[in-house]
Amino acid sequence: MQGDNAPMRRTGRSALAQGVVALAVMAAGVVVVVTDDSTPVANAETVLGVVKNARIVSPSGSSRIASAGDRLVTGEVITTGRHGSAQVITRQRTTFLGGLGALVVVNGGQQKLRTGTAIIDALNGPKLDLDLSGTLVKIPAGSAVEAARGVSTQVGALAGPAALTSASGRRLVLPALSQAVLSGDAVPAATTPLHLTDSAQEARVVPKLVADDLALKTLARGIDTTGRSTARIVEASWEGTSQPVPDRVNRSERVLPVLIADSTHGGSAQQRYDSAVAWRAQGGSWGVVLHLLSGRAAQVESTLAALQRAGQSPGRIGSVQAPSTISAGGPPAPAAFQTPPVNPGPGHETTPPSSQPTSPPVGTPTSPAPDNLLGGLVATVQNVIDGVLGLLPHDKVKAGSDPTTTTTKGSTKATPAKGTAKVSTTGTSLPTTPSASTVKTVTTQAPTTTRPQSNGLLGDLLGGLLGKR
Repeated sequence: MQGDNAPMRRTGRSALAQGVVALAVMAAGVVVVVTDDSTPVANAETVLGVVKNARIVSPSGSSRIASAGDRLVTGEVITTGRHGSAQVITRQRTTFLGGLGALVVVNGGQQKLRTGTAIIDALNGPKLDLDLSGTLVKIPAGSAVEAARGVSTQVGALAGPAALTSASGRRLVLPALSQAVLSGDAVPAATTPLHLTDSAQEARVVPKLVADDLALKTLARGIDTTGRSTARIVEASWEGTSQPVPDRVNRSERVLPVLIADSTHGGSAQQRYDSAVAWRAQGGSWGVVLHLLSGRAAQVESTLAALQRAGQSPGRIGSVQAPSTISAGGPPAPAAFQTPPVNPGPGHETTPPSSQPTSPPVGTPTSPAPDNLLGGLVATVQNVIDGVLGLLPHDKVKAGSDPTTTTTKGSTKATPAKGTAKVSTTGTSLPTTPSASTVKTVTTQAPTTTRPQSNGLLGDLLGGLLGKR
C-alpha cells in the first residue's frame, strides 16, 4: 500500500508545483507586458501621464477629453489648448507636449509632431523616431531632444546626440547642446549652440543645465546694472587677448567669457575664452556655453568673488557678495544671488571706485562721529540762546548782587521792577518779550536751591548754558 501510494504522492506534489509555477508565469506575464524591454518598442503600450486642457482625436475624427492613464492606440492624436499640456509615456520614455500642440502616435517607437513644441526624454527610456513632416529625427536611448514646429522648425539636443534625415536623404548629426533650424524640409549644413527657453519642461528634463543658465543670466544682469567697476576689475585680470565686442552690447558679454574661461578646464584659457565668445555670438545660452566647457555656475561665482577680493575692499561686485576670507581647501562657497539693483538709466551710471577709495565700501552706512554730533548740537543750542538773549536790553547790575527773586521748589519767579516783564520758568529764568515802553533789564541767575529733575540732554544743555550766562 505504501509503495503504491508513493508515486501518487510524488505526482500530487509535482502537480501542485506545476500549478504554482504556472500562476507565477501568468503573474510575471502581466509585468512583462509593461516592463520587459525584450519586446520590440513598436509594440509597447503608450499611455497618457499628467494632462491639462487636452483631447484625444481618433483616426475616424471622433474626439474625447484626455485623462491621465488613457491608452493611446495607433493613429490617435493628442491635442492641447493654449495653456494645455500632455505627457505621452512609452515605458520609461516621456514626450512632453506643450500648448497648442498636436502629436500623432504611430506606434510605441514612432510619433509625428504636427504643430507645437515637444520635448522627448529618452534618458532612461527607449529610442524614438520623431517625424517632422518629411524630416525624421532619430533620438537614441539616453538622449533628450526638443523640437518645435511653427513658422520655422527647430530641433535641439538637450542631452546626448540626435540625427536629422531629410526626405532627400541628407543627414545631419546633432551633438549634445546643439541645435538646427530647418528651412522647409531642407536640413542645414551645420549646427549652432543650443538656445534654451528655460521652460518648466526643460528644467524637468535637464535641471542642472537650466539652473546654471538662470544663474548666469542673473549674474549678467547684476554686472550690467552695477556700473563699470565690475567690468574693469575682471578685464584687468585677463592676461589673454580679448575679442572685439561691439559697444552696443552689454558689459556682461565682455565679462562673463573671461570668468567662464578662468572657471573651467581643458585646453588653454585663451581657447576657452575664444570658444565662449564665438558660441555666444552664434546664439548659445550662457548655461550652454558653460556646460560645453564642462563648467558650473558655482565655479563662476567663486572666480568673480576672488577677483573682487583682490581688486577692491570687501563689498559687492556684480550681484555676488564677496566672502571676507578664503578657505585653505579651495575657493569660497558662492553666495546666494542677490536681486540686481535697478538700472538708474542713461546718464546716471555708477562712478567706479578709485584705486585708493576714501569712502566706505558700498552698502556700509555712514554716520557722523559722536564728538562731532555733540559738538554740533551744543553749537546749535548756543546760537539759539545767544539769539534769545540778544533780544534783551542790558542794565547795570552790581557784580555779585542778587536780583529780586522769589525761589520756590523747582522754579524761580522774578519780581520785576516797574516797566519790566514777569518771568517764570522751571529751573532757570527766561525773559518774555519786552513792552514798547522803556524797559529795565531783568537779570537772572541760577537758583541756589537743588537742581530739579533733568529734562533730558537738551534740557541739561540749556540749563548749563543759561547758568554760564
